[in-house]
Amino acid sequence: MRGNRRRRLAASYRNWITGRKLTPVSRRLARPVLLLATGVVLVLALAYAVPLPSRLRQPGSSQVLFRDGSPAHVFLAPDDRWRIPVTWKEIDPAYLEALIRLEDRRFWHHPGVDPIAIARAAFQNLGRGRVVSGASTITMQLVRVLEPRPRTLVSKGIEALRALQIELRLSKQEILEAYLQFIPFGRNVEGIEAAALSYFGHRAAALSDAEIATLLAVPQDPNGRHPRIEHLGRLRAARDDIARRLYALGVMPRATGGSADRGLEELISSPVPDRLRPFPRLIPHAATWLRARQSGRMRIVTTLDRGLQQLAERTLAGNRNEAALKGIHNGAIVLVDRSTTEVRALVGNFDFWDEAHAGQIPGFDTRRAVGSTLKPFLYALAIDRGLALPGFLVPDLPRQFGAYTPGNFDGKFEGIVRLEDALSRSLNLPFVSLLNQIGVESFLGALSTLGARGLNPTPGHYGLSVAAGSLEMSPLELAGLYTTLANEGL
Repeated sequence: MRGNRRRRLAASYRNWITGRKLTPVSRRLARPVLLLATGVVLVLALAYAVPLPSRLRQPGSSQVLFRDGSPAHVFLAPDDRWRIPVTWKEIDPAYLEALIRLEDRRFWHHPGVDPIAIARAAFQNLGRGRVVSGASTITMQLVRVLEPRPRTLVSKGIEALRALQIELRLSKQEILEAYLQFIPFGRNVEGIEAAALSYFGHRAAALSDAEIATLLAVPQDPNGRHPRIEHLGRLRAARDDIARRLYALGVMPRATGGSADRGLEELISSPVPDRLRPFPRLIPHAATWLRARQSGRMRIVTTLDRGLQQLAERTLAGNRNEAALKGIHNGAIVLVDRSTTEVRALVGNFDFWDEAHAGQIPGFDTRRAVGSTLKPFLYALAIDRGLALPGFLVPDLPRQFGAYTPGNFDGKFEGIVRLEDALSRSLNLPFVSLLNQIGVESFLGALSTLGARGLNPTPGHYGLSVAAGSLEMSPLELAGLYTTLANEGL
């Protein structure tokens, strides 16, 4: 029964394709419908077979952010452009509304080419006898930015086909985000986020009406309107023209408590930027170090606090001259909030650009001899294991441990002292004795448990001189150990 049914269905399909046993009307419709369906399949196959513009895959500028989300450091993109990827939800909604109303009001509904806009532009241009209106959609403008071509009718046709392909392959949100990333703003600045930072010194999440009008004006002639003294007249005229057009559309100025006319007057009277600002490059050591360890991430959000970072940098810089007099040309600071165990400031050296003294090396991640910094851990471990108490009397007297004869920094010995006094005065002999009781390997195991990561695992590699600072750690490792100590071992 089922086999007969399948055969009948197959026969009906063959008859429909060939036109046999169909009415005259059905026969006349069958072939055009088939041709149309075949054409649609071929167009879809071509749209997915031909690669999208390669620049869509071009990575942008990676950035490192402070804990509040503000940019701390922005890197050039691999193609030497400032181009910061953002999602459309991160952009001021007023800018998006103005962009779409001004450039492509049917953006959310057309398939990449707007037939209504084409008809309107053709009617206006024929009526004036010259080109007075275009019909480029945002998708077509994106194609033009990604694949520049001469401004000819043939190029327009290619742009239209590419726009249709992009609309088939990407969502409207993806198209808008690509446009927001690649739109030119003069020099080597691309995209709305990079433009907001270099024009106004802040992100594009919150823009004034004047800033919105400026950011809409520049891409129409980026080389002749980007902020520069000689461009001020052109930029101001273009910004004011766009502001008036948006005013006529009812988009701006946004309500501020006064009349719309007054708001427009204030917008037009406001200054335009006259120069490009430098991009944030505030934490070169930390940013470079983080990017190397999180390869491929375009946005790294840190726990660094802007204010504390600046305080730490000023503190280190304030000691630079005094340190240089002592032959010290490198320094680092690690500041940790012990209650949250989060790093709040990270300074890698006195000067990132000091080539004479390897200034680009991040001191906070450089392993150096730890000196007396491990004595508090020996002190705590001895108390924890019942080997000593703060008030215990311990000898600070000459003593030899095999071939090792430790001494104090000043070459003197203090005799019998309380253990807590030995710690505060950083005496070596009492702690070498404690380490001899605890055992070197046992102590190293405790340090590993607390977070020390770079210890040599070879048994016997370290000796009792560990108590006097022969071990090497980075400031970050030490900060982690001390944070654990401050939190009672957690």
